[in-house]
Amino acid sequence: MEREPNLVISCASQRVVEDGVPFKVDIYKLEGGDGWSLEVVTEDGTYIVWDDLFEDDQAAFEEAISTIRSEGAVAFANGGSNVIPFRQ
Repeated sequence: MEREPNLVISCASQRVVEDGVPFKVDIYKLEGGDGWSLEVVTEDGTYIVWDDLFEDDQAAFEEAISTIRSEGAVAFANGGSNVIPFRQ
């Protein structure tokens, strides 16, 4: 029986504050995997996950910061136009 691959967490994962708004940037990949996944978590627990994988963890981190800045931290934290809320 094959074991499941481990999850590798990048040291580039960190808490970021932009314009006074805190975000958690999570960058990870499956052990032996080809690309890095990126997700940003807002203070209210909303997860924004990128569909595409990144060649390296630094590229993923730079994309997170660039997107937060270009969208505006407050707009980004409030869900933007493409967030689908789950039923409570």
